[in-house]
Amino acid sequence: MARSLTADRRKRMAQKLLKEGSIKVGDISKLFGVSTETVRKDIIYLEKQGIAEKNHGGAIAKVDLAERTLDEKEWVCSREKAAIATAALALIPAGSSVILDTGSTTNAIAKQLVLRHGLTVFTNSVITAGILAESDHDVFLFGGYIRHSSKAAVGDWALNALTTIHADLAFLGSDGYKGLTGPSTLSYEEAAFKKGAIAASAQTFVVADSSKSQGAGRFEYCRWGAVAGLITDRQQEEGVIKNINDETVIHFA
Repeated sequence: MARSLTADRRKRMAQKLLKEGSIKVGDISKLFGVSTETVRKDIIYLEKQGIAEKNHGGAIAKVDLAERTLDEKEWVCSREKAAIATAALALIPAGSSVILDTGSTTNAIAKQLVLRHGLTVFTNSVITAGILAESDHDVFLFGGYIRHSSKAAVGDWALNALTTIHADLAFLGSDGYKGLTGPSTLSYEEAAFKKGAIAASAQTFVVADSSKSQGAGRFEYCRWGAVAGLITDRQQEEGVIKNINDETVIHFA
């Protein structure tokens, strides 16, 4: 039970940190009813995960300096990702074909897609393919080199396969878009796949929780005007909303 409470507190701390940009030890201590020493240990843990950077009296967000593994991403903003997945499913017509990118948010879509029937799903994600393997969908897994952190197949094999298909919809993740004119990723190879997925789809939606507005990846893979919309939660800052709305539609989960 104690381990579960610790994990839940750290998850909520990470969400608060990613949304607000910084946290104070004293404020977190009062919020969760734990000692300041416990909070400092939590910050050390989050620092090891590449999420936080200690400073005087607390920590600041460190979301754009390291690529975290899927396991580390899964518990950050998990409720928001589930809501985003629900909103994404509402956009998928019966009998359509869908490209699902790799990532914790697209994994959330895959988990809910298990309840649907009769779709054709293309993915470069080993995790997504595994989730949908026993579902009532036709599932195609692109081949290629598997990146350890994201469990994504990348490279010429996957890119060549994309040129042979045409999907109705694509749902792509992002490592952030702070200060950019579109979504980005930390991986050059994954950026190339995302560009290929946009070209292979009639409509593309970026799926990303509001914490992604606090950081950015190294490679911007398109401008907002190249996609049909961004599906996100309602915690986006007004400035971010206005900037994106100038080029594309925001669907709030």
